[in-house]
Parts: sequence; structure tokens; C-alpha cells
Amino acid sequence: MLLTRLVAAAVLMGGAVAAQESALDVHRPKADTSDAKAPEGAGHGSVSFQLGFYDHGDSGDGNPFLDESLTVIEPVVVFDYAVTDKLSWGGTTSFDYVSSASIDRLSKFPDQSGASGDTYLGADFHLNYAASDQWTYGGHAGFSFEYDYTSFGLGLNATQALANADASLTYSLDAFVDDIDIIRFDGTDDEGSDSRTSLSGTIGLYQILSPTSHGSFGLTVAQQSGFLETPYNAVVVENPADAPNPNLENLARGTEVTEELPEDRLRVALYGRVRTSINANSAWELGGRFYNDDWGITGITVEPRYYVSVSDALDLRLRYRYYTQTAADDFGEHFLLTAPEFRTQDSDLGEYDAHTLGAKLTWHRSANSALDFSFDFTSRTDGLDHMFAAFGWTWGF
Repeated sequence: MLLTRLVAAAVLMGGAVAAQESALDVHRPKADTSDAKAPEGAGHGSVSFQLGFYDHGDSGDGNPFLDESLTVIEPVVVFDYAVTDKLSWGGTTSFDYVSSASIDRLSKFPDQSGASGDTYLGADFHLNYAASDQWTYGGHAGFSFEYDYTSFGLGLNATQALANADASLTYSLDAFVDDIDIIRFDGTDDEGSDSRTSLSGTIGLYQILSPTSHGSFGLTVAQQSGFLETPYNAVVVENPADAPNPNLENLARGTEVTEELPEDRLRVALYGRVRTSINANSAWELGGRFYNDDWGITGITVEPRYYVSVSDALDLRLRYRYYTQTAADDFGEHFLLTAPEFRTQDSDLGEYDAHTLGAKLTWHRSANSALDFSFDFTSRTDGLDHMFAAFGWTWGF
């Protein structure tokens, strides 16, 4: 399994699944497709391409036993097409190349060839049908795989336009089944494989609030069960009597053991976003999210944005994002002499605050073609600062 996903296919697809992913994914950067346009009328569609680049170093403030540096390069292609005025379909494909600092360390284990230098391929296809003026139904199916991991997903959604209310409700149900080859941090692979199942339900509301304001709000509940830890993550049990361990970044006196986490996880997220126009050329937006799970993590996000048309052909979006979370109950920076039944030293399950500054510039080259460039930098209190840059092109036809 990859340490990072820059873009989930479900997010790029839009709709209720996008709301689910943005609500629940509390750690990972994603492409911003909030301004993407759906096909307008039968025989029309769009194709989008994006190349994303993610990188973070390691100042030593995260997991003290490992170099957590990571780089991901990801191209994504999104296609949408309206077959009729009522029926549309589309798809998303993505490919990730992942490189991390652990490649030198793990390369000496013959079976452990992908956790640190990995490739990932994913695809998702969706179909939407407007059954009436009030109801639109849709579904999606997708898969992804890499050297030690395969995933299959299915989902259904429905959107109800509320008569005379300037509003719509969206309902979605999604399921993912994953199969994991258990290859541990030292290359051991005698545990075979295991599975994980994820089920989630989302209800979302879009509401026009005034002639100059509109908002979207939602609730997602998700249940995961099965093998939920990361096979190649290790936990260090420290013992002052041990010799320095050459496999550890700081030559700590300790022994590596497997990460172990509960086989069930219930996740809940409440989220909302309101946008208000200032004048014909600019608008403010404020978004927020409250996240909680039964592993002990509570996360809060606040994100203001500013949109402005710089010229007839250039649009600029600026954003700031503040995120804070508590640590999982089973997270520990240090485990002395013994390891509890459940344990992790994954920095993303620890306590930290994060501040993100980002910008996106879109150049409308013509009525049906646009180029965009975005850049985000995140500063985390655990030292795992990172940057995400993306270049995109969209063509409507």
C-alpha cells in the first residue's frame, strides 16, 4: 500500500463520493477539482489531464527511528461525456510513482521491493442518469493495484432536487474490498495475505442561501474492518541494555516489531462550505470539518478561500488551511522494554497541527480549453512539512 495518495479516483469523479473522501481523508493532499465543469448537453464532454508532484523531507521531529522522506509523482486523466440530455458517463485513471528514503534500507531484503519504491495504477468509471427533474441516479465501479495490494470499489448515489427550495440533497453508499499481501518491514512474507472492507454512507445538502451566497454541507459515516495496519510499518521497543541497532536512523538501542492496530474502525465527519460573492469578479469562501473516529483521533479543519478574476482569461484562487488532530489511542513516540497489544509509531496517527498556504491560477485559453497550475505548502508541528504542486489541462468538446 502506498504511503500517500495524491489523488483518489473517487474524488476526481465528483459528486457524493468526493464529499466522502474529502470529509474522511484527514492527512493526504488532493488535487482540487472543485471548479471542474460537467458536460453540457448531449454529445458534449470534457477531458482533463493533471500531473501532480508531492514531496516531504524529514527534519527528525516525526518518527525518530526512521527517515520519513517521501516523493510521489502522479499523472491523472479524467473523462466525462453526456450521451443524452439524461445519461452521462466518465472515468478516471491515475498512475503513481512513489520513492521514499527507506529504499536503501529495505533493498537488502529481497521480498521487500515495493514499499519504498512503488508504482500504483487505479481506474474508476461512473454513470449518471437524470430520471426526472427531481431525481438523478448514479453509480461507480473501480479498481487499483500495486505490488502487494489490490482494491475493488462500488458505489451508488442519488440526488434529489428540492422543489421551490433552491436546494438539493445527495445520498451515497460506497463499498471497497482490499486484498493485502503481508510483507513486513524486514521482508518477511510468511503470513500470507489478508483483507479489508470499507463501507461508508454520506448525506449532503447544497443550498442557495441568498442571491450572492450558496453552501454545501454533509455528514459521512464509515466503517472499516479487517487488516487495518500497514504491513511494512515497524514499532521500536527500546531497551537500554541492547546494542545500537544499525537499522534505525538514530542507532537507537531497541528492537523492531510489527505495527498492530484494531481490526475495526468507525469514522464520522461533519463538513460544510459557504461561498459569498464580493462583487462580479471576486468571492470569499469558508469551509470547515469536524472528524472523529473510535481509534481516538479527533480532527478539526478550518479553510478560508479567496477567488478573484484577475482578467477576462485569468482566475486566481488563494487558500489557507488549518488542521489539528489528537493522537490515536495506540500511538506512542516511545515504547520502553515491552510493546502493548496494539501499537503504532506512524506519524500520521500522532498529534500535530498543520498550516497550509496554497494558490491556484487558471488560464482560460478559449471557451473550451483551460490550463491551471497550483502550489501548496504545509507546515506541520511534527516536522513533516510537505509541498504539493500540480499542472493541469482541460478541454471541453
